[in-house]
This record gives sequence, structure tokens and C-alpha cells, in this order.
Amino acid sequence: MSISLTLKLQIRQRAEYLCEYCHSSEEASTSQFTIDHLQPRSLGGSDELENLALACHRCNIRRYNFTTGIDPQTNAIVPLFNPIGVTH
Repeated sequence: MSISLTLKLQIRQRAEYLCEYCHSSEEASTSQFTIDHLQPRSLGGSDELENLALACHRCNIRRYNFTTGIDPQTNAIVPLFNPIGVTH
């Protein structure tokens, strides 16, 4: 299933055209940002608005399909940062 142009525009407007991970500006980028799935489709994630984030190329590639990481202080497995709902 592909994400509609209307939904992509909603995501860009919600993010104020900033990467929702690193807050870099899409306007200052050499390429248009992508829509990232917080819970990847490969792991059962949906194309619903609350599961989608605007991401610069670097953040999207680096995150790949990972949803957890290891906390370096506690060695506990923790969820990765979820940018939705965080104010800039």
C-alpha cells in the first residue's frame, strides 16, 4: 500500500518541514525528506498517520528497521526515540 500525497503533506506540515528525529530543515537539504514508519511495515507497522514520521535521508537510513536499542548506561533494551508528539 502506498502513502497518499494528502497524508504525506499532513506529515510534512505536522513536522513543520523538519526531520522529526534530528530537526534538520528539509528546505536546507539537497533532497526531499522521506516518510519513515516508526513501526516498520516489515514488522507489522501500518500506514496510519501516528505511525509515520518525516525523516531526512541520514536518519531514515541509519534507523533502518530497528525499533529498540541498548542503553549504554544500563545495558537494557529500550525503545528508540519516538518523535511523534514532541514539540520542536
